[in-house]
Amino acid sequence: MKLRANRWVKLLFQAVGIALFIVILARVDLREILRSYRRMSLVPAAIGVALLFILTLIKSRRWKTIVDAQGFQIGGGRAFRVYAASLYLGVVTPGHLGDFAKSLYLMNEGFPAGKALFSSLVDRLFDIMLFVAVGYVSLLFFPGIFENQLLLSSLLVGIVALAAAALFWRRDLLRRFMRRFIAGMPGEGLRSNLDSFITDGLEEFATMRARGAWIVGILTGAAWIVHYLFFIIFAGALGIHATIPVLIVAVSAAVFMSLLPVSISGLGTRDLALILIFSRVGLSREEAVTFSFSFILVYVIQGLTGLVCWFTSPFHAAKTPGRAAQRGEG
Repeated sequence: MKLRANRWVKLLFQAVGIALFIVILARVDLREILRSYRRMSLVPAAIGVALLFILTLIKSRRWKTIVDAQGFQIGGGRAFRVYAASLYLGVVTPGHLGDFAKSLYLMNEGFPAGKALFSSLVDRLFDIMLFVAVGYVSLLFFPGIFENQLLLSSLLVGIVALAAAALFWRRDLLRRFMRRFIAGMPGEGLRSNLDSFITDGLEEFATMRARGAWIVGILTGAAWIVHYLFFIIFAGALGIHATIPVLIVAVSAAVFMSLLPVSISGLGTRDLALILIFSRVGLSREEAVTFSFSFILVYVIQGLTGLVCWFTSPFHAAKTPGRAAQRGEG
């Protein structure tokens, strides 16, 4: 009964986002948006699309680095296909939770669930840390978007920093906290499985040595540079005359909206956030929605690429030959 109620809540959130998107479309000049795309400069747009494939390549290399540190060897081509397929699944799930699907590949290869989830968790964690840092710095150069901006953004940075520090250096505290939380759950079998799952996952943070963490951090930085560069180039191709700091803030806000488990990939909520930001610098609603559609284009390109990878190299395919023995699975 509770699961059914949660499902209805999710559907309600998604419906609100879609309804908001429809209302926004009803209040803008769709012909002006279509004209912007018809006048789009094709060469910069093509460069932007190429950057999306480079982005996936860099992120798949980062995930491969994390997995390699866990003692599992995966080829670069296979890592790209698995990562791209997970992006496809992420597009169609609230909060991009489908991104964690790449852990299913490791589980099908024999990894325990907690260890398999670790690679996706760290992959997402590094993205969040850099995303928060970039968003925070860009807000300093573009004040006044919302009330108590500096206080609230500093609080968010502090929470993310504390969470990351706890995961990497004070896992014992997290383990104790989670065990107290699990102790109140019904069913000894469920408690035992959850405890094993959490313990396995937390122990994997020890695999992230300093050198590996630096490599993952550098790849994360490169990925976000390419990510922001795509939208900066694409905005120019669409004739949107916004400064780079404004575009960085806008992209950061749009990404944040898409990560919230509300609507579908930020549909509606992302458009509203972009309209509010663009209006602060004298840009029209039409320009905001035009720019917002570029995010849908990203999801379509990455989704189609991932769909092809999913069909040509599903996670339940034959196990990778010569895979490395996994540490401490027994």
